[in-house]
Amino acid sequence: SASKVAKYEVEQIMPPKASSCTIRAALIDLSGTIHVSNSPIPGAREACRRLHRLKIPVKFLTNTSKTSSSDLLRILRDMGFGTDCIPDETSITTSTTAARGLLLEHKLRPMCLVEDILLEEDLQGVDTSETDPNCVLVGLAPSAFTYDRLNAAFRLLVKINDKKEMQTTTEDKGKPLSPLIAIHRGKFLRDGDGDLSLGPGGFVSCLEEASGIPAITVGKPSASFFHSAISDWVELGISPEEMLMVGDDVEQDVNGAIRAGIGVGVLVKTGKYREGDEEKLIDNGFACNDISEVVSFIEQSMAS
Repeated sequence: SASKVAKYEVEQIMPPKASSCTIRAALIDLSGTIHVSNSPIPGAREACRRLHRLKIPVKFLTNTSKTSSSDLLRILRDMGFGTDCIPDETSITTSTTAARGLLLEHKLRPMCLVEDILLEEDLQGVDTSETDPNCVLVGLAPSAFTYDRLNAAFRLLVKINDKKEMQTTTEDKGKPLSPLIAIHRGKFLRDGDGDLSLGPGGFVSCLEEASGIPAITVGKPSASFFHSAISDWVELGISPEEMLMVGDDVEQDVNGAIRAGIGVGVLVKTGKYREGDEEKLIDNGFACNDISEVVSFIEQSMAS
């Protein structure tokens, strides 16, 4: 049968650790994994329903920084992802929300290269007035990536660096926190017209190159982003080695999760996937055609 063929093909490329583990929780990327722009990936809605019926903890992790969390959920609902697929907004963890936490924790006042909707919703409570900014926050913001705004960000970074104004430190041995904060630095994404479009990564690299200041990345593939997302599961006694991350970006989704300690990473050949990406997978990562195949693997792991 087709299901047996699919199972056979997946097992042939599955690393030994993946083939022998039982998955107890799943992290799933959104854009490129279950949808592209405003269209669901074929089979994704039913795959999410199957996953929901397994009654294991599931979170959807996204680096999306063009859309607010509430708008993102509304768009997913409009695509047919109901409460039996994605229960509510708490099921979604965004890199923008993580950025908000960082900014508030360190009392930062960012100059924002983000879309206005994020200022109104996901960055609520953060001082984004730009009257006295002390850092630069970069997301995917087509309307903000003009020469004037990028140049203003560059000038601010140089000023901050010259005055050594960033005294805030991270948990990493008191290492100074960079004044250049990337919500994420994806190089490209699969857009609504079916073609690839630039992500914020190139613009972050431009500011790094010009200012000489390395950026800190808040979203995937940051280990702290993954650790924050799974912290409540760990408290429930689920080991990171019993968790799975699935996404269409081999570095940000899959390898990033594995390096953060997630047991298994699965690359789907949808969204931004390009031929040969699977060759970049590190240990404990493997590829499937789509999210439906991944759910079949999870079902098999739980039945074994």
